[in-house]
Amino acid sequence: MLIWNSSKLTTAGKALLAKAQAGKATIKITKAQTGSGSYTSGEAVDTRTALKAPQQTFPISDMQISNDSTLVLKIAISNKTEDTELKNGYEIKEFGIFAQDPDKGEILYSIATAITSDYMPAYNNVIPSVINMSYYLEVANAANVTINSAGAIALQADLEALEARVSVIEQNKVEILAARRKVSSSSATWERYGDAVGMVCKAAVGNGTVQNDMMSHFPFNEMRPCNLAADRTVNAYLGDADFQWDGSNGDVMLEVPMTYTGRWFETDENGVEWEYRAVSSGKIGRLHLDHLFTDGDDRRISEKVYLPIFVGSLNSEGNKLESKAGAFPAHNKTRDGFRKLCNAKGNNWYLDDVWAMHFLDTCFIVMFANSNAQAVLGSGRTEFPEDGTKGLALQERTGNYITINKDYAARFFVGQGISIGTGLWNQSLAADRRITKIVDSTEVENASCIYFDGEPAAITTTSVIWSSLQPTGATIEMASPNGRVDGKTNGTSAIRFLWIEDWYGNAWQFRDGDNIQRFQHYYCNDRSAYADKVYNGAYFKVGYVAGQKEGHVKTFGYDKEWPEIEICTEIGAGTTSYFCDYYWMNEGGEVVLSGGGVGIGAVAGPFSRRCLGGAGYSYWHYSGRPQSRK
Repeated sequence: MLIWNSSKLTTAGKALLAKAQAGKATIKITKAQTGSGSYTSGEAVDTRTALKAPQQTFPISDMQISNDSTLVLKIAISNKTEDTELKNGYEIKEFGIFAQDPDKGEILYSIATAITSDYMPAYNNVIPSVINMSYYLEVANAANVTINSAGAIALQADLEALEARVSVIEQNKVEILAARRKVSSSSATWERYGDAVGMVCKAAVGNGTVQNDMMSHFPFNEMRPCNLAADRTVNAYLGDADFQWDGSNGDVMLEVPMTYTGRWFETDENGVEWEYRAVSSGKIGRLHLDHLFTDGDDRRISEKVYLPIFVGSLNSEGNKLESKAGAFPAHNKTRDGFRKLCNAKGNNWYLDDVWAMHFLDTCFIVMFANSNAQAVLGSGRTEFPEDGTKGLALQERTGNYITINKDYAARFFVGQGISIGTGLWNQSLAADRRITKIVDSTEVENASCIYFDGEPAAITTTSVIWSSLQPTGATIEMASPNGRVDGKTNGTSAIRFLWIEDWYGNAWQFRDGDNIQRFQHYYCNDRSAYADKVYNGAYFKVGYVAGQKEGHVKTFGYDKEWPEIEICTEIGAGTTSYFCDYYWMNEGGEVVLSGGGVGIGAVAGPFSRRCLGGAGYSYWHYSGRPQSRK
């Protein structure tokens, strides 16, 4: 956020003012200019005749008379104007107002230098960045002071006149909910910042309610589960009589309002570097319209985006992906296969993407001031039994149960999903079945019989039972939108964040909009152009290269032009430090998945990124979700 030192009339400006006061000239303000020049403490700026490092020039958008001796100049600082586009980003550190002197021509009339600079990114061909600035210009030679008000420079003589307006602004101000952390600290705990200071946000265990102050503030208070039709009509909202979790009244989606987000770094007066995350309903300081809400080269803006609440499952015809409770997730398909299942739903339906991933990451950090999701929400469905030896059948039969070691059988439970095959992770004998009961065997000592639904299976002593993907809908009885169910164990209990079930755990989720080539990520913000193995055109190169070692995420890279993009560049953390989750990579990795599967354990989480496989890779625990927008 821009914070300015006191503005100063230059020597030339004072001379022009004297001429005007003597009636020998009329002051004509000609333009405003931004620059990136740095100034030392105490450096004289009133002798300047130009900015040190001018970057952009702007017209005065508006000029108002505040009182007899003060003008208010309105300037819109942007990286795109009618005739120019900013090619290289820069830090705004100096600001000048120019005027016409009848004897000297155009002069630098007034100058201000920044205490805290703000970054103006290069234009990204999606949506312009804009800083609306008010410059209060004293036309009598009075002492200047600075107030920090979204980039405005005010004068002491104007403060009384501003007082009434400031009171109104404070009553109707746009909130900024934020959190920050010391970059050098390994702690996963962040510090609340802005309007989030003092808020209490808890996650529930089971069906009870907990205090979560942020759910009554934007954007969270305008997020609502709904049933969405194929034409993107909302058929019902949660709480309506006709709302259905099972998808019979439309896909179960989370309606998300257009939101501004921010991710940036600042060094304080003590030399401590901080990372910030923030959300708001408007552009404040370094916040921008999140790119979840922008699309295409013509910068289409969606006022609402619909995120899937459940891992995607197939419709009855098997040709579309749906978000609904009570179904087994679709799997064993490539990312392109999932993309086509989503596109088949109609216009503006897409495979859930990296922009949604980054948006939710920021929302979580802001809400809970923490980057250890497993500690806050729960382990998720990440610790289900998978053992190729302990899961071996102890009897041969054709039927609807399998007999295995009793101690190992105790880790399974009624209602969970299982598969049976000729080995671990093989589904050739029974795929995606539900356990109906577990009883002691009357035929084999120290053994239990696990019964399952569906057709009988031909079980041999080489058959293995294992935990495959779990059915959706485990969280629908929860009262809180955030937390976990009270299941058999923490690691077998589904979690939800903002009603989104299995945000991590159960199934790895393909993320569209990101193609990788030898550790370089290429992003796309045009959803109609999503495709595999494309690295140009609508796809642009992220401003840094991903990390080339596997491990827990310590540092995410930072691209000032696309600040929300978070790709691991440094490992060295643990399950309870920094970002706590795991990063997998391979030189041949081409696509990204997030979250984690049913047996992945403590390395799962929203910040887990799996960048191992090629675009043609599929697996039993890889899935996807449908996303839509208006």
